Amino acid sequence: MDALGLAVIGINLMTWRVAKQLRAVDPGYFKTRDGSLHWWDIGSVNAVIGMLFDRHLPASKHGQDMRWRIIVIRVANALAMSAGMIFLWVTFTRPWLIFGK
Repeated sequence: MDALGLAVIGINLMTWRVAKQLRAVDPGYFKTRDGSLHWWDIGSVNAVIGMLFDRHLPASKHGQDMRWRIIVIRVANALAMSAGMIFLWVTFTRPWLIFGK
């Protein structure tokens, strides 16, 4: 459980880093109030989550390196979501494996 939590935190930090790099490459991509990304701004959070599901990304104009980074964070987020679902499934169907007797 601790390893999953650390992995999710690491993936979120990596996602924000890629979002900031994408903003540097394509300044008009994120449509936030002030044009910048802040973790405390709900508009920025929604924009970064939207980046993960945007079917127009990765765009060829962003370059091969940015394409690779976007694919990596999408796969990492998908793996983290899958691991979370498996954890919840085990928690609710077999709680003795997690909480003991």
